[in-house]
Amino acid sequence: MLSACATVQPEELDPTAPAPSESSAVSAPTDIIIGAESTDIVDAGGDVLVTLKYSEDGDDAVAAAADILGEPTELHHQDATNHYPEVDGTSWGGFDIVVNRYSAGLLPTGEARLYQPAFSVQATSAVTDANVAITAADQTRVGDDFDVVVENQPANRFHFDDAFGTRSVAVDLPTSFPGVIDDAGIEMVYGVIAHAVSDSSTVAYIVAPAYLFSQS
Repeated sequence: MLSACATVQPEELDPTAPAPSESSAVSAPTDIIIGAESTDIVDAGGDVLVTLKYSEDGDDAVAAAADILGEPTELHHQDATNHYPEVDGTSWGGFDIVVNRYSAGLLPTGEARLYQPAFSVQATSAVTDANVAITAADQTRVGDDFDVVVENQPANRFHFDDAFGTRSVAVDLPTSFPGVIDDAGIEMVYGVIAHAVSDSSTVAYIVAPAYLFSQS
């Protein structure tokens, strides 16, 4: 038998009380944490507001991020090249989501999709325009001393590009699939990559997921 419950009569309601808002129940984002398999947007209490998995749909990831971070500050498009698919980028001022538009015949499936993800993310600043902090999973941030970031990293996680003077280091590798693979006899490291540009001693940008260096 259902038990009786108290009801509130219309005259008992406070007409001056503000109506509840859906947005008031959503915590404000404070941090974007870039990992090798996904990026988390969290609040001040460390609760995850949304997890963006690189293996899942890129357009859905953009929509989910916009629900938390608000309207993007910039959109950009790049046509396909011999080495890369067509891409659409969405930026929140220092944090970008780049959706890969693979052609139907080249759409990766199975294990290949792990290393050719639906989308990637990039940090070009330590904070977004809305003052949301951006860090890699190991706490590396844009602007950090690159040599300090490299300290204690295995030698195979660091790469120096002789042609362009760019230095790169892998600061986080996946755990559910191999982060170091053999590609035609070349060891390839895959995960969150921090880069320092020529003549700079600090981290200029962070990309994930990506290879430590490209063979192309």
